[in-house]
This record gives sequence, C-alpha cells and structure tokens, in this order.
Amino acid sequence: MELRIDFPVLPEGMDLTEMKRQLDEVLEDDGWLLASGQTGSAGYVEMELEDERMNPKYGILAVKAYLQRAAFDKGTTIELAGTRTGIYE
Repeated sequence: MELRIDFPVLPEGMDLTEMKRQLDEVLEDDGWLLASGQTGSAGYVEMELEDERMNPKYGILAVKAYLQRAAFDKGTTIELAGTRTGIYE
C-alpha cells in the first residue's frame, strides 16, 4: 500500500534527508521509501507500506505519530488510496 506525505514546510532545523532517515527508522521492516522531492519549502515523500505480513494500519499509525511528534506543520497531509487526510485529524 502506498502512502504519500505532502508537507508545506519542514519543521525548523530539519531537511529532507533527515526526514527520510527518520522515516526509515520509524518504518524499520514495515515499509520503504519510494520517492521524494522538494520545491522551495514544500515537498513530498512517497513510501510503500508492507501489507503482506502485517496490517498496514500499524505503519500508517507509526508514520502519523512520527509527523505529530516532530511537530510538522498543520497543513501536512498523508494520502492513502487517493484519500488525503490531515496529520492532526
């Protein structure tokens, strides 16, 4: 299952490389990064969540919790199967 994160700005002191490193740690063996990009302050990260061995909801919850703990902007969203949701919703 693909998950996309769209952010208007990264938290202060964080760059895209650091965000990807932290997401890789959060996902461990439950998913992997596919693509990322940044234009100005806004950007995105796409990842694949493992759904064969376990329910992907655990990966989704882990990513959402990471984004909240890292104090991402309230305009940050995650998208699953074409449905976009705010990370604080």
